[in-house]
Amino acid sequence: MNLTVLLPIRIGLFDKPTGKRRQDDAVDLLQCKLAGARMLIKGLRLQLDDQAHEHAETIARIEDRHGEIVRGLEGQIADLERRLDVRVLAESVVTRTQEIPVITPVMPLHQSPQARTAPSRAAREGAAS
Repeated sequence: MNLTVLLPIRIGLFDKPTGKRRQDDAVDLLQCKLAGARMLIKGLRLQLDDQAHEHAETIARIEDRHGEIVRGLEGQIADLERRLDVRVLAESVVTRTQEIPVITPVMPLHQSPQARTAPSRAAREGAAS
């Protein structure tokens, strides 16, 4: 007996079948692995399809909500434009119907027609004498 027989690598080789049986087991093992890989791939594709469907639904909901918001804002803009048009028309009607006030010249208070005309102090003293 030599030393290489006692190595763990060599010991592991004794447990494996040899010849045709070993090849058949390897083929069966590869076929099982292939079947398992195909099942995993199919499962992953189903998950990806579900995620893509959920993603599409989420995007559709977001787009619907954005559409509602845009329609609401367009309605508000139309309402504000209508109010602005009404206000402009009202101002133009008011400016056409109101008279332009005539500005009277400013006069001193003592010359005003509403001022009380009382005799001046000099006139009162002259009348008393």
